[in-house]
Order: sequence, then C-alpha cells, then structure tokens
Amino acid sequence: MHRLRFKWASLPVFLAALVSLSLAPAPRPVIIKFATLAPVGSPWYDLLIDMAHEWQEITNDQVQVKMYPGGVAGDEGDVVVKMRINHLQGAAMTAAGMSEINRGVWAYSLPLMIQEFNQLDWLRSQLGDEIARRFDEAGFVVLAWADVGWTYWFSKVPIHTPDDLRKQRIFTWSDGPNIEGLWKAGGFHSVSLAATDILPGLQTGLIDAIATSPITAATFQWFGIAKNMCPVRWGVMTGGILVNKKTWEQIPEDVRPRLAAVAKRQEVRMMQDIRYMGDEAIRVMQEYGLQIVDLTPQEFEQWQSFITPQWYSLRGLLIDDAMFDRVMELYPDLPAPAPASPSNE
Repeated sequence: MHRLRFKWASLPVFLAALVSLSLAPAPRPVIIKFATLAPVGSPWYDLLIDMAHEWQEITNDQVQVKMYPGGVAGDEGDVVVKMRINHLQGAAMTAAGMSEINRGVWAYSLPLMIQEFNQLDWLRSQLGDEIARRFDEAGFVVLAWADVGWTYWFSKVPIHTPDDLRKQRIFTWSDGPNIEGLWKAGGFHSVSLAATDILPGLQTGLIDAIATSPITAATFQWFGIAKNMCPVRWGVMTGGILVNKKTWEQIPEDVRPRLAAVAKRQEVRMMQDIRYMGDEAIRVMQEYGLQIVDLTPQEFEQWQSFITPQWYSLRGLLIDDAMFDRVMELYPDLPAPAPASPSNE
C-alpha cells in the first residue's frame, strides 16, 4: 500500500512533466538563403535544387534552403558581402566571386595554362587543402567545386589573334582586383561591368567580346549577339558551392557530414555531366548561327606566345603572391593532356 500511495502521489508531477514537454517549442529550422547567378532551368540550378531537396529530406525540414537564382540577390561581389553579414548564408558562384574571399582560387584559371580536365583535377589535388583552409579561416565552408567549362572568346566580329582582341571592347568583372587596369596596360579596351549587365552591354555596343563558357553563352543567350567563337581554350571556368561558417555550425554536428556528402555528389555529377555539355552547347548554338573562327596553327601559337609572359603580371593582382609562386612550382609537373576520348574531346 505504501508503494501504491507513492505512485499515485507522483502522478500529478509526472503528468505535469508530460504537459511541459508537449508544450516545449520544436527546434527552430536552420534557414539557408542561397544565391546564384544561374537562372531557373539551367543545369547548375537543377543540381542545386536537387541538393536543397535532399538536405531538407535528410534533416526532416530542419535545414531549409531558399533559392535566389538568376542574380536576383545581386552580382557575386554583392552576394559575398551579404554572406559576411548573414543576410545570405550560401551561394554557388564562379571563381570571380570566390576570389572576393580568397584570391587563391584563380590558381585554377590562369589563361592558357590548363588545357585538359585531367590537368585541372591534378592541380586541385595539389592545392585543394590549402585553398579550403583559407576559406575556413575567412569564415566560409567550401562544400563542392562547380565546373562551368572551358572559356572561349565570344565576339561580334571574328577574333583570330591577340591583336584582333585589342580592337574589341571586352567585358571584365566589376568586382575584385583592378583587372580592367591590367588589360588597359596591355593595350586592350576593357569595360568593367556586373555580370547581370553583360546582355544589355552587348545589345547597346558597350562591349563587343566576352570570355565565357559555351554553356553560359547559350544559357544567357549572349551568343545571339556575340556570334563568333575563337576556338582557343582561354582557360577553365570554375566555381564552388559554399556556406558561411556561422550558419554551417548551427547545423547539428552529426548531420553536417551527411549534407556535405550530398554536395560532393553534386560535384561528381558536374564532373560527369556539365563538364562535357560544352561540346553539345556549341553544336546547338551553331544551328542558331554561331560561327567557329577558323584559326591557322600560327594563329594558335600567337595566343600562347602572347599570354605566357603575361602570367607574372597577374602575381599579386589577380592571384596572391604565395599561391602564384606555388602554381609556378607545380607547372612543370602538370600532367600531359589525357588521351582523347568521346567524353573529353
């Protein structure tokens, strides 16, 4: 009887505890406002949406991604500023935007240095840890690298040689180091614009030429005005998926590796799919009027002879001194281009 009386006496306390638990607020979800220049319907946007859906499913909606595509959150420099003050928490952006945080990312995009994807992969294997550490120290987490494709010059009139390029008004990014000044010092007519102003710039004659990837030129319809493509691989256009560290650390520690793994799977999909969409984009654009400039071997050689001595002018301006010096140390060991195959011709 004593035990029974004890249990009955404890019942009100037990019920009160249950009521208090039922009234306790559920954990607040982590909201990640995620920005990108990629428009709705583009391959990059589709991959990001897939990632967002997986994140929400894994966390039972405790991590919620709100996407801001097509540059509605501003140019990439604006996005970096907003991420620093937590108005935005995540982004997928090109090296131009990422360089606002860490200029070492330009190690992968020096003009005419990398000519095959196996060379890019090798360079990333050598520099990836150092670049990731720099982002971490700056308060950002790089979850994946996002390939955009080879960069070519698209122009209103055919460009055969660097001297032809000097006659054009060329687009340069409005954010970051004074690249416009560097071009002008080389005798080029450079015009600094936000990425969202490229199409009106081409339409109004403010710019005549832009270095970009075929997928990007097709996605944003720039090739409809810049109808000529110089077939020299100017560089590789790359970028990344990143979040600010403050927001990332609000996610439970045991959940973060699962979300990071989802982002890494998207990186693999980009390597397997988007890397090689460039050739198909060129073929489709040719059906709609794109002209591939026919270069002689001598004209190809002029590009390499022109740009290689210019690499050192980028040291300390486009890319920081330490990373540039490391790239130059590695350059002699850069692997030979991989044998041609149907997927990487």
